[in-house]
Formats: sequence, C-alpha cells, structure tokens
Amino acid sequence: MARKRILAIYVVLILAGLFVTARVSAYEGRVLERKMNGADVAEIQEMLDKLGYALVADGYFGPQTENAVRTFQQDSGLLADGIVGPETLRALRALGQNQVHKVKRGDSLSVLAHRYGSTVADIMDANDLTDQTIYIGQKLVIPATSYWNGAQGNENAEKLGSEAKGSPVMMTYQVQKGESTYVIAKRFNTSVRAIAEANNLSDPSRLKIGQQLLVPAMAGGADTDGFVWPVLGTISSGYGWRTHPIYRNRQFHGGVDIAIPTGTEVKAAAPGTIIQAGDMGGFGLGLVLDHGNGVTTWYGHNSKLLVKIGDKVVQGQTIARSGSTGVSTGPHLDFRIKINGTTVNPLAWLPKIQ
Repeated sequence: MARKRILAIYVVLILAGLFVTARVSAYEGRVLERKMNGADVAEIQEMLDKLGYALVADGYFGPQTENAVRTFQQDSGLLADGIVGPETLRALRALGQNQVHKVKRGDSLSVLAHRYGSTVADIMDANDLTDQTIYIGQKLVIPATSYWNGAQGNENAEKLGSEAKGSPVMMTYQVQKGESTYVIAKRFNTSVRAIAEANNLSDPSRLKIGQQLLVPAMAGGADTDGFVWPVLGTISSGYGWRTHPIYRNRQFHGGVDIAIPTGTEVKAAAPGTIIQAGDMGGFGLGLVLDHGNGVTTWYGHNSKLLVKIGDKVVQGQTIARSGSTGVSTGPHLDFRIKINGTTVNPLAWLPKIQ
C-alpha cells in the first residue's frame, strides 16, 4: 500500500512538472527574474536597450535589468514586479523587435515609412540620421511598433486627431489563435484585399499564429458601438516614442495623456466590464475596461475610483476622478486602447472633436 502511494505521488509530480513545462513553452520562454543567466536574458536586455532603457546585454539578470523591467512594466500598464513573465514578454516583443531593411533602388525614407507603417522622423531617430539621404545597400533599423502615417511626433498628435478621420491608419498586428484575415479585417474596419496587398499575401486564407501583419484600418473603425472621449482636455503627450518626462530616457508611450484638473469626471469610452481596478504602479490608480473581442481601454493616474472589478458600465458613465497618482508630473488622464494586449493609437479610434 505504501509503495502504491509513493508511486501515485511520483506520477503526480511528473505530471505537474510536465504541466509547468507546457505552460512555459506555450509562450516560448521561461519566466525570467533576478540572478538568472542565459541567452534569453540577453535577448530581453537587448529589447529593453532598444526601447531606451540603457542596458548592457551581458546575459545576467541583475539589479539594473530588474529596475529596467519594472519601469517598462509601469510604462506599459502591467504589474510592476520586475519579473519577465508571459505578459511582459509579449509586450516587449511587440515593441522591442525592430526590422532591418536593406536599401534598394527607388527606396526613400517616405517610401519605407509608408511600407512599414512607421514615420520618417522615427526611422531617422532609430538610425541617428541627420538628413533624409540614404544609399543603396545601407541597412536601416525600422521601428517595429505601429505608427500613424504622417505623424511627426507627439507635438502633432492633437492636430492629427482632428484632421485624420477617414484617413488610412497603418498599424502592426500579431495574429492570434483562431483568427482569419476576414476576422481581422472586420475588427479593424478594413478589407481582406487591403490586408493582402499591404503584406504581399499570395494566399490571405493562410495565416500563422504570431504572424505580424500590417493592417490598413480606417480611423475610428473599432468593432464596437464606437468610442467616446473619456475626458475633454489638452493632449499633453501623444502616442509613440518620446523622452520620458521624469526618467529622461527614450520610451514608447502606449496611450495619450490628456491634461485636466484633478477631480475631473473620467467616463467609460464604451460599454463593458471592469477587469482591473486599483493601484497599478507607475500607472497610478487605474482601471481597465473589457469591451469584448479582445478590446480593452485603460484609464490611469486617477485620484479616486468609482467602480470595482466585475462592475458592468455603460458608455459615458463616470468611472473615476482624475488625478496625478503613480509616476506623473501633474494631473492628467493616461488613456490607452489595446487589441489583444497590444496598444493602438487612441486618436485613430476616437471621434473628431468639433
């Protein structure tokens, strides 16, 4: 009897080990934390360094790496625990893996910006170019994050928000399990043909999980009843690369900062269910609202939360009071929209302000 019991325990332990291994391999990486070594640590360090977090890729997960990971998590609205798990790894890969393009005859920075859904300014910045002169055979780093065509920096974000309605928005999107080109086209208010042409797909029906696609969506084309502005104010920082106002390093800002007085009513941009509510580290007192179909909206730096996890809210309902909690230089709302965990430019999804 004792031998059977020991054998049963042994089998359970083996199955548990296989389960853990399966969970780790499911997102193609192990959980990384302080004091670990390896090539995967070096890969994470390289990604963070490209994003402006100033790290040496030595393959050792030390205090500097932990601090960089924690800061990245805060900036991305993730749990800031300094550990690289599945969500952090996906966020890093979405932002940190740049493409390299070898310049060919006929290429120009504007042509490349349109092709890759980037901007001339960001390509110049990524390659330390002082002018737009490039030469055949030159290798250029193309920032992998999705950009608004024609955007030239955060200073133009508010102007673009009012002028670009109806203009095509080129964004990058990672194919999820069970998705087809038709499903993706419907979600982003575009067509199978447009996606196929943007990505040179010979057979649009054959997609792979994890495949990166350029999606030419129409501004304001969310697959919901439509978003409304959560607050009205001045956009103090737009979506995209910027010099962080506190840390002073180059980071990607995954939302728009809207400057408003403390205590301003923050409203739900669309109907949905509250799935996160509370202290979110650098994001301050934050809320996450799930709208279904992989669409979530994020509301950060509030002074007071008026809803809790599990609450169902209607569009326009007051869900918080604005503030300056977390890592912040003054009262504002950090508003973000994510599709299957990847940020998109909110200004392309919000209605034009008359």
